Amino acid sequence: KYGAWSAFVPSLGKLVIAGLGTLSQSDFNTAIQATGLSSSIVMAPDVGLPPSIVKNNYTDFAPRFGFAWRPFGNKTVIRGGYGVFYGSDSLYRYSQYGDTYPWVNTVKFTATATNPLALTVSNPFPASKLKNSGVTSPSGLPVDNPTQSLQSWNLTMERDLGGGAVIEVAYAGSKGTHLPIRYNQNQQYIFTGVGLGPRPYPAFSNINVITDSTNSIYNSGTLTIRRRLSQQFFVRATYVYSKSIDLTSNTAGVMAAQSAYDIGAERGRSDFDVGHSFMASFIWAPRISRNIVLRDWQISGAATAYTGLPFTPQVANYDITVGGAARPNRIGSGKLADPTPDQWFDRTAFPVVPVGAFQYGTSGRNIIDGPGTFVLNVGLSRRYRFTETKALQFRCESFNLTNRANFGLPNPQVDVLSGGTVTTAKDPRQIQL
Repeated sequence: KYGAWSAFVPSLGKLVIAGLGTLSQSDFNTAIQATGLSSSIVMAPDVGLPPSIVKNNYTDFAPRFGFAWRPFGNKTVIRGGYGVFYGSDSLYRYSQYGDTYPWVNTVKFTATATNPLALTVSNPFPASKLKNSGVTSPSGLPVDNPTQSLQSWNLTMERDLGGGAVIEVAYAGSKGTHLPIRYNQNQQYIFTGVGLGPRPYPAFSNINVITDSTNSIYNSGTLTIRRRLSQQFFVRATYVYSKSIDLTSNTAGVMAAQSAYDIGAERGRSDFDVGHSFMASFIWAPRISRNIVLRDWQISGAATAYTGLPFTPQVANYDITVGGAARPNRIGSGKLADPTPDQWFDRTAFPVVPVGAFQYGTSGRNIIDGPGTFVLNVGLSRRYRFTETKALQFRCESFNLTNRANFGLPNPQVDVLSGGTVTTAKDPRQIQL
């Protein structure tokens, strides 16, 4: 509000400030001069940028198309569709742009043992002891960010098998373009085996930039068999084989990329990628008796099974200033023939990058599968009808009836004793009335 907004613009290599905010020109100049960043700061109007700093995009075009066709009579139908959809970031992703310099500036006044009278109770804020902090780590964004978009398409063939049974074969895919990613624009370049290079913008430290510059791809095949409620029985079963690939699945936290200079190396399975999944459900309402106690009972159930989510091997204790790396090297698959919660993957396949190597770890993103999941839910219910508009229902439901232990992801850190162990699990069996 009032132009109190700033962002580092990579194309200019400077911190762009939209306006004075609620500061006077004098206070504004004082705040800039106190940090010594005058040569690295420009005002948005002076470089032809609007008060928002970013430019609007008026060229988005989003066509949609769909069809349905019955080529072999009324028992077979083929459906398909394609569409382009545009989106925008959630506001929480931009929380890092709040409280920006120069309107929020952390200052410190620190006493020294060699001169204890420089900072006293009677003079708690001496100008000679003033230090500014938090002003050299701005957030940034491109001024001409393209609009995020998703292309989605599908093709389905459905066939009536008779007796109320239907089989459906479907393919669905999507491609995300100009998706957001967060990384350190001012990361020091690593010279392999030599050391760290200087920062591209020496006046600043870390510069976390959110830019819409990545993509994703998703493809899936689905087989569904269903039988509508007939003769007191309904059943539906679906199997899905799919794969989702992207460069990052979440920009809320710090970007996990090792190198801001090679974002493409982060291409891998999405954090939410599930290769195989099976879902089945049924409802059975038997008419076994006219007895008031035995009639109107219903049994229902649903089973879900899917393979585990992927995860990335990591290093807990490292220091890039002495040549360490956030990810280990990879000298084997890392998979075990019989993984257990005590050791889900082979840590010896991921040695830590040696100190002084000054190189990135060769282990990729999301290369190991976590534990899968199987859940069977069953319910028994009885409806007691008193009038046309009044009824009472009794229900007994069991979630995870088999009480299977569905484990969470293991600790991905390879250099600690707890690495590779699973310490979390999903809900056990629960019964409710």
